[in-house]
Amino acid sequence: GPKKMIRVYSTETGELLFENKKHTDWITAVEFSPDGVLLASGDRSNGLVVWESSTGKEFYNLIGHQGMITDVSWRPDSNVVASASEDNTIRLWEMNNGTEVKRWNAHGGCLSVDYIRDGRLISNGRDRVVRLWNGDGGQIREFPAQGDLGMEVAFDAESERAIGGDWSG
Repeated sequence: GPKKMIRVYSTETGELLFENKKHTDWITAVEFSPDGVLLASGDRSNGLVVWESSTGKEFYNLIGHQGMITDVSWRPDSNVVASASEDNTIRLWEMNNGTEVKRWNAHGGCLSVDYIRDGRLISNGRDRVVRLWNGDGGQIREFPAQGDLGMEVAFDAESERAIGGDWSG
């Protein structure tokens, strides 16, 4: 069956630097922190783990989600990671001691979340609506509904444009 492990390779040599088998189910989300120090990964069975990217050593095991982790995104300062889940929540976790500092309901199942350079967040999900949030989870704006489930989201800070991708392509 599918392997449930994180593998980190050197882009210079192609060498396997480390692999870790902590996850017990399919890995569905992975992202390095902007400063390169940490790596966050999420799985289909609510597992959410932060690793030291240089060693592969577990940094935090973040417990709380009740559904599949669908996406992770780091705040630009690398001090907070956002996680999106099928449990209907977006949660923010701070890296001083790994505690959940914010959570809010989004989309009846949030499938994509992305931090913007200025600390705002953008998300997309099962309700087909792209939403823009402030750093505390307050909704700033919602955009007209897409034709199908919102699968992916991005934000261009230069043009202040939100981009949503849905299940229909």
